[in-house]
Amino acid sequence: MKRTGKRISALLLAAVMALSAAATVQAADDRERIDKVTLNFSFDKEPTSGDEIGDIRVTTSSNQFTVDYAEYTNSGDTWTVGDVPEVRVELDANDGYRFGYESKSHFDLKGGGAEFKDADRQDDDSHMVLTVELDRIGGKLTAPENLEWDGTTAHWDHLDGAKTYEVRLYRGSSTVTTVETENNYYNFAGSITREGDYTFKVRGISDYNDRSGEWSSDSDEYYVDEDEAARAGTGRWVADGSRWWYAYSGGGYPANCWKEINGAWYYFDRSGYMTTGWQYVDGDWYYLNPGSGAMMSGWQLINNVWYYMDSSGAMQTGWNFINGKWYYMDSSGAMYANRTTPDGHYVDASGARVY
Repeated sequence: MKRTGKRISALLLAAVMALSAAATVQAADDRERIDKVTLNFSFDKEPTSGDEIGDIRVTTSSNQFTVDYAEYTNSGDTWTVGDVPEVRVELDANDGYRFGYESKSHFDLKGGGAEFKDADRQDDDSHMVLTVELDRIGGKLTAPENLEWDGTTAHWDHLDGAKTYEVRLYRGSSTVTTVETENNYYNFAGSITREGDYTFKVRGISDYNDRSGEWSSDSDEYYVDEDEAARAGTGRWVADGSRWWYAYSGGGYPANCWKEINGAWYYFDRSGYMTTGWQYVDGDWYYLNPGSGAMMSGWQLINNVWYYMDSSGAMQTGWNFINGKWYYMDSSGAMYANRTTPDGHYVDASGARVY
């Protein structure tokens, strides 16, 4: 009898627990499922590059849930061009309601270019954590800061969002050269060849949209006397396999710029290597000796075609008056000969205009 009584008690306890669980499930099912989450995103001022990461305002007109809070989750203190603002939003279901879905189709997000990224129901569907992305940050990169000289090398602070930097060197108020570099420093030894006070300024080029940022203020002056200027520009040629670069005596090398060496002009690429053949630089074509790399000027016969480079080395097109005669070069720079030009003139075998 005792054993039978214990068995009956156990069965009654199990029945009670089952009824309790069923009641809980029934209570959850009694809550109305929220089918659509509609939210509006806004801010006092649309964020642009350089602005502090402030607050985001998220509201809803629904009576089924409330917005607990919302905040940006991006790291850092300020926005940079190309940043994607990410917002974490926490929602609470009102009494009698529960969140029923986590898929994108059940969210209607408005303002700021809001796009659904992720949703997570918590606390028996009474709480939801939502992740949303807004439109990328536009505008320009801010100006680099803390410009300093270390000998002939210019330094500045790294700028978030910049893929390269444009650096402009001045002697007094005159521009000496403008270069582009991926580093936050540049050695101007090859450009500091005269006595004077040198300054530089720099701006970043955006990795997101290739847009130039704000110019920095001018650096402090760096005075170079005549002896130092003479030393700064000297150096020696160094072979690297089949390629050549020019090493300055004081360290560094010319890169992404023209350099005059022993009376001849050379153009060095972004890696510092001497270039040869046809080169397109700052809107003009130049021809550099295939062997020596020296810039060519005047008449040049290249692959059995005549071209004319002016005293700066730039290839000429159209009509050109050379040594008392008119010559016509097409858009590729090739000289016309024994034919009629597009505007109706005839040129002889030497290319000179006959009429």
